[in-house]
Amino acid sequence: MSKQIKQTIFMWGQIIAGIFVCSLAYNMFLIPNEIAPGGFTGIAQLVAHGTGWPVGTITLCLNIPLFLLSARSLGISFGVRSLAATIGLSLMIDLLPIPSIIPADTTERMLLATVFGGVLGGVGFGLIIRGGATTGGSDMLAQLVKKRIPSVSVGSVMFAVDAIVIIASAFVFDIVSAMFALISTFLMSYVIDMLVDGLSSARAYFIISDKNEVISQRIMAELERGATALKGRGLYSGNDKEVVLCVINRTESTRLRSIVSEVDPNAFMISTNVHEALGEGFMPHSSKSSR
Repeated sequence: MSKQIKQTIFMWGQIIAGIFVCSLAYNMFLIPNEIAPGGFTGIAQLVAHGTGWPVGTITLCLNIPLFLLSARSLGISFGVRSLAATIGLSLMIDLLPIPSIIPADTTERMLLATVFGGVLGGVGFGLIIRGGATTGGSDMLAQLVKKRIPSVSVGSVMFAVDAIVIIASAFVFDIVSAMFALISTFLMSYVIDMLVDGLSSARAYFIISDKNEVISQRIMAELERGATALKGRGLYSGNDKEVVLCVINRTESTRLRSIVSEVDPNAFMISTNVHEALGEGFMPHSSKSSR
């Protein structure tokens, strides 16, 4: 079995495991206890409360337009994996026959459901991201908004969606549910960050390849990230080298590695955690200086 086939199997294994863990989080803890931790699944929970429709089906219906609008920019392999992950998660949420194991009849039980739902959800979504996929939702919506309004950052759109869902849950459910949803959202985001990129939410990649121009063009076209060419020289060969520097967020790491592997399997690549990234696509300079 070739290395590429093994990598493909491993990626799909992570996606499938992530889908299953996510469905456990929602079916056992979050949905039964009316905890809506942001995102499109949170929106689906609010809609389901008023209509009685299945949460997974509503989530899928919300995501279909996003996939249609993002089809060109996703790329074939990433798009297929993401679409499969989105459909799989929606089906698992609706069809997995697992009832709530913590009925929230006390504050202590509600807190347990919040913590376990957030942590399990973070593990599940983290595995899906590590498998080179996404489940659509607010991150894909954020990318579409940024295309049309470049001054708006991806993080601010995702934060706005989560905030709207949590605030809305205070009216649809109650204020206590909204407070627990906030805790669950924080835990889910933190666990995703830890699982995908450790303590850092951004990574810097240094890429050395004879096909740096093609790699840079794909980075700018598919990830919509800038790339910087640094001058270098191989001390052993004495030949001049061009080093590509690219800083991306956690959700884009797998896609970048895939691009480099497809263009030049022999490329040399170094990644490092970024303690802080300021500027286009990341935290604005003004937010730092105002602290």
